[in-house]
Amino acid sequence: MFSSAIKSLSSNISSHYSISQPAAFQAGPWSVYDARRRNTGNPVSVFTFDKRKILSQNSRAGSVATLRQDAEEMCARLRKEAGYLAKLRHPAILELVEPVEEGRSSISFVTERVTACLTSVIERKASGRTGSDDEVDEVEIQKGLLQLAKGLEFLHYSAGIVHTGLVPSAVFVNAKSDWKLSGLGFAHELRNDDSREYFVPPYDPRFPPSLQFNLDYSAPELVIDHLIDPANDMFSIGCLIHAIYSSRPPLNANRNPVTYKNTISQSLRISRDPRFPNYIFEVLSQLLTRRPTDRMSSRDFQDTKYFDNILINTIRFLDAFPAKTASERQAFMRGLSRVLPQFPNSVQQKKLLPTLLDELDKDESMIGPIMTNVLEIGKTMSQMSFSQKILPGLKRMKDLPSGQAVLLDKIEIIKSRVNGREFTEDILPLIHNALSSQSPSIQEKTLNTIPQITANLDFQTIKSELFPQVSAVFAQTSSLAVKVAALHALQGLISGGLDKYTISEKLVPLLRGMKTREPTVIMCALDVYKLVMPIVESSVLATDVIPHMWAMAVSPLLKVDQFRDFMVVVHKASDRVEIEHARKLTELDPEHGKRNAVPSTGDVEADFEALVLGRTSINGNKESVSSPSLTNSINNSRLAPQDNEDFEWGDRPPQPTTNSIRTQGMKLQSSRPTLSTVRTHKTPGQQQVSWKVQPMSTSTLSPQRSLQAPAAATRTPSMSNGSAVWGSSSTSSVRSTSIGSVGLSSSTNTTQSTLTETLSTPVLSPTASTFGSTASNAFAGLLGVQEANPWNSVISPSTRSSTSIGSSGGISFPPPPSVQKSAGETSNTSSGFGLPQLVPQPAQQTQQQKNGMDKYASLL
Repeated sequence: MFSSAIKSLSSNISSHYSISQPAAFQAGPWSVYDARRRNTGNPVSVFTFDKRKILSQNSRAGSVATLRQDAEEMCARLRKEAGYLAKLRHPAILELVEPVEEGRSSISFVTERVTACLTSVIERKASGRTGSDDEVDEVEIQKGLLQLAKGLEFLHYSAGIVHTGLVPSAVFVNAKSDWKLSGLGFAHELRNDDSREYFVPPYDPRFPPSLQFNLDYSAPELVIDHLIDPANDMFSIGCLIHAIYSSRPPLNANRNPVTYKNTISQSLRISRDPRFPNYIFEVLSQLLTRRPTDRMSSRDFQDTKYFDNILINTIRFLDAFPAKTASERQAFMRGLSRVLPQFPNSVQQKKLLPTLLDELDKDESMIGPIMTNVLEIGKTMSQMSFSQKILPGLKRMKDLPSGQAVLLDKIEIIKSRVNGREFTEDILPLIHNALSSQSPSIQEKTLNTIPQITANLDFQTIKSELFPQVSAVFAQTSSLAVKVAALHALQGLISGGLDKYTISEKLVPLLRGMKTREPTVIMCALDVYKLVMPIVESSVLATDVIPHMWAMAVSPLLKVDQFRDFMVVVHKASDRVEIEHARKLTELDPEHGKRNAVPSTGDVEADFEALVLGRTSINGNKESVSSPSLTNSINNSRLAPQDNEDFEWGDRPPQPTTNSIRTQGMKLQSSRPTLSTVRTHKTPGQQQVSWKVQPMSTSTLSPQRSLQAPAAATRTPSMSNGSAVWGSSSTSSVRSTSIGSVGLSSSTNTTQSTLTETLSTPVLSPTASTFGSTASNAFAGLLGVQEANPWNSVISPSTRSSTSIGSSGGISFPPPPSVQKSAGETSNTSSGFGLPQLVPQPAQQTQQQKNGMDKYASLL
């Protein structure tokens, strides 16, 4: 029925507005439709009343003419309501957009967009439905009642009108969650003749109740005493408050004035209901009174404690915002962000947000504080609501520095409330515009936000749009803060996926062109290089990156710790260049790989273990040794038997291939088996001890053998009755550097039963030896003195007693013991170990001393 009524309209409303079907809600006699202006798209609401709803009613009590006449009076009341809306302009009164238009079957007019009337709010609250857009809470109720009180104040004191028909269906909630007065069909103007008499229209059952006077919200003096007064509307306000909290009015007259009169006294006794807040009883007791003189006015109602709280006062201030001074507006906006969390989301989004957005274009100095609060509200909104309500306002900020600063500070909120396409199309242009700003502070803020937004951008946008602009700012700015911020931005772009080519060909040359040596800047540049190193080729590191890092590292302004940070990165980069370039050269030279191939030993597992444990060099051999000490260590390891080796002292050493070899601290010369060998050793005092060894066998020392005796077992002779008995010793080595014990160079096998050894004039060290603290003690040991004789464990007493000093200065020993063996046996001797004749001599020997040693040698 209602849609046919709309279609029948051939007027401005139907031709200029796109009307949605079906009706959004029903408000008394009116069907309210959502609509939009065709040329602008502005949202509006279309109120329509279908005349056929009353003309089609059958009436047995009267003629059709009487019915038409009464129906005409009803329609006149509806036209009167629209007429009052056109005449009265106030923020608390429903705004009329298109005046009333009447056709043959309908009456229509257009108002601002409304989402509900108070009837639907009360019904929804009574049913317990929550979570809808029209849900109201305590703050929203207080705000709405305050707006109704302001509207009534305007009617009573400015327009001289008493509403008289203030019922839930006459109060509308708009898109900003404001409560608006309407339903002025029963309004009465107060005349100057002081005529206050008013008779309530009787109820007519022929017409719908929504078209008739509602006694349940009417004041007793109006219904019973027929007295019209502004206080009538304040009684209606009390009934509305009661209905909001308890879902029903305090009165239930059942459309009968007599019933109303009989129940009024009892109905005004308001009992304490748990559904009522405690502070509401004081207000109700001053509104729901029998006498109008005992009732508070609309102004008094606004001044009650019911509205005395920070949230309601904030809304009051915001409603009067244009009338405030500039300093008051600034202070209010700075404090609003701290109060915002206390408001319910519905009030924030429906009341505060639209008001703030309306103020954006009015005062440029207020853009920053307003945008701060707008984006704080945006945190509680869905992505769709944010895009619809806030994003259009953000687009207007791209050329305003104060707005740009706020957008950059709140970029995280914006990122979380827009999709990728909206960010690229609507937000990224704001970033580009801010980067081009002449204000260094705006540039710095913008650069600092770039690492936060790279995740929202694709590769092409980063490479082709952001990187060139950031590079230009870095190269052109003279502000150190902007330069540092630009380096942070470059780090964000690299982490965001900047490609290798752009980094190598554009970013690295950009950094090399940096002239400043300020420590803060070059340390940030070092952080950029840390990200660049794993990406670029090693050749770029070697030719471009490492030289520039060295150039920055030697800046005299750096601290020691900063210089060390540079060195860590430089060495890491150098190591990578060295390894990769060596690998590349190896790959380019296949013959080199063949020459240095690791030889197979046949034991794959052993080869692998030696390789991974670093025991094998690149060329597959043992690591080369250049120092004598390291060479001897390796040779010693070859000679010394291990625990799991089968070692025999009878092993014949390999023949030398050279005439001389040089080992640590000792020189061995052996050209023929029959020639004597001169051995030298330096004592700790740098004095030289030398002796000559002349083996009877043809065995010679192998150049591959170390002079360190085997650790497993050694043979030491002991003297008994003139015979030498060779036994095993647990000492790790029989080699010694002291004068008191003759060191062994190596173990050899001989086939003869006797061994003679002649030592050429030993030179005693003035420092303490291994067995004697002084040279004299060592010499006394040779003479058989017990305290310093190191031969006690080797030479028997009988042998020691026969030792004598010759007149020529030499020392005489008895003949060396011989080892008895059976035929075919092989005697084990130690080359260089026997019973030598030791003659202590100073460093400069006399001819007489030499002759004495010759005599001793002839005896042997």
